[in-house]
Amino acid sequence: MIDADLHLSGREISAIARRDPERTAIITTSGKSTTYAELERQVDALAATFAQAGLEAGDVVALLCRNRPEWMVTYEAALRAGVILLPVNWHLEADDVQYVLTDSGAKALVAESHFAHQAQSAPDSLSLRIAIGGPIDGFKNWEAAIDSSSGPSPERPRGTQMIYTSGTTGRPKGVRHDPQPSSAAAAAGTAMVAMFGMDGDNGDSMLCTAPLYHSGPSRLCLEWPLGAGVTVVLMDRFDPHEALQLIDTHAITHAFFVPTMFNRMLAVPDRDSFNVSTLRFVLHGAGPCTVATKQAMFDWFGPVIHEIYAASEGPGTWITPQEWLTHPGSVGRVDPARLCIRRDDRSPADPGELGAVWFFSASQFRYHGDPEKTSTTYDESGQWYTVGDRGYVDADGYLYLSGRTAECINSGGVNIYPARIDEALAAAPGIVDGAAFGLPDEDLGEIVAAAIVVPEGTNHDAVIESTINFCREEVGSQLTPKRVFIVNELPRSDAGKLYRSRLVHQFSGA
Repeated sequence: MIDADLHLSGREISAIARRDPERTAIITTSGKSTTYAELERQVDALAATFAQAGLEAGDVVALLCRNRPEWMVTYEAALRAGVILLPVNWHLEADDVQYVLTDSGAKALVAESHFAHQAQSAPDSLSLRIAIGGPIDGFKNWEAAIDSSSGPSPERPRGTQMIYTSGTTGRPKGVRHDPQPSSAAAAAGTAMVAMFGMDGDNGDSMLCTAPLYHSGPSRLCLEWPLGAGVTVVLMDRFDPHEALQLIDTHAITHAFFVPTMFNRMLAVPDRDSFNVSTLRFVLHGAGPCTVATKQAMFDWFGPVIHEIYAASEGPGTWITPQEWLTHPGSVGRVDPARLCIRRDDRSPADPGELGAVWFFSASQFRYHGDPEKTSTTYDESGQWYTVGDRGYVDADGYLYLSGRTAECINSGGVNIYPARIDEALAAAPGIVDGAAFGLPDEDLGEIVAAAIVVPEGTNHDAVIESTINFCREEVGSQLTPKRVFIVNELPRSDAGKLYRSRLVHQFSGA
């Protein structure tokens, strides 16, 4: 189990490496494995390299890399060196990468050679550049950076992360938290490991399916499992068939998924041929999951699926399998001291009344370089903030989400939130994936439209008609899409987040 005292300094891996050096820490989909002893050697060496390059506590180290063991080494080394790790979304183009590095004030960049084009757009102000997996002009080779360090890593307060938001409404924004006190970090890690029921001494394993540049997977699939001595099975990219094969082959006990991954695994033709009975704890989050999809996963995996609702800015709610089965569609029971629903005038909403979701900020954050956005996100007290999500709390105290304010469709003066329509689309016959969005309309301002993904060979006219009829029965005429478009896939991030604005842009002139 996790060592709370060692968690204060980010040295849990050290203890495991001393006690059980040949224990497997990481397994990749190619079959390559890394022991805890080797992981510890590289982490300590890279942390020392950071210090020898002049990086001080609080400096920013950027990481541009796909899911691979070096990602984990860099993450843990940053914690140990007391620096701020900035995971860079590798889907960004070179100019956005340059913007993020400049905006964050990064002092170092660790980049995979696959992204040499983006990496070479880095500002000249960087004091350290390290290349993973191959050469990049002007960068130090990974192996050389590890081997050239001298002496142990510095004894510093534990480092932290800075996450840049998706930037769907403009340039990405850095969400910067002040470093947690060591005692708080230890308590959080110990509590989460206990909640997960993870114990490496019992042979537990965690399947990491999502990109580690997202804040959730980096902690849920990396920091906490490794600190508990758990073997992490690392997917470089998600493939539904491969994920099921890995669960079967490695007898996976713990896993993290996003709702889109659920849909894709449910669509695997021979899914019942894989043994998933070893799964004791499955966690999902990062996007809304329809009741139909989640119920289908319960029917398949059993009552082992937990859900977390959170954002880069901070935590939200948690719901266990048993709670969800009695409150389907909820994302968790609300602690009124930490979350509430407010009307547009910021007065408290009644039970069952739709409003904005507000969070209490136990650890305050700020949007890096954007004090105006920070101030408008918080209320007058400076302790409660909202990220634009909307929902309601039922009489039992459970939270149900209905969408984001930014996604609101205003049709004829009526605010329509697309989450309920998405639910109907997910349940409609013959649809693999679907999403509602607003399109400009001269009469109503906006009308409800939908984009759907259907199996190959489907009669498009017939499925459009049946979808409209189904939605009319399920959600009523006001929420029924007036226009339906067939697409090959919906614009989603690797974490399952839907970019509705891209659908609006794509079909506004259609």
